[in-house]
Amino acid sequence: MNLRAFVAFLLLAEAFAVTTFGLGWWAVPIVAALWAAFTHSPRRAGFAALCAATGWGSLLLLNATRGPVGEVAAQLSGVMHVPAPLLYAVTLGFPALLAWSAAAIAARLTRRRAVRTVVA
Repeated sequence: MNLRAFVAFLLLAEAFAVTTFGLGWWAVPIVAALWAAFTHSPRRAGFAALCAATGWGSLLLLNATRGPVGEVAAQLSGVMHVPAPLLYAVTLGFPALLAWSAAAIAARLTRRRAVRTVVA
């Protein structure tokens, strides 16, 4: 990974974290769609998914330093009858799936629009 891609990764991951913190989970598909519409990377959906999971991971770490995240995970895992690591995986998988789907749709729509303008 080159330096430019690494900086893009950090900025997009923190964009997901900041907008989620400020606006809520529904900001994830908006940020992913906007990013995918304005970039030309062939792997933009996967990149957006990885950045969204990383951004939410940073929020999870921030909350872990402030409160009893481990205790909450232990209690929830007992109630839901699933292991606590699975709860963490689902917590990080949710934004990844949202970002991937929004970026894939936005990439497809912008590609079609670009093809139509070239043909016309």
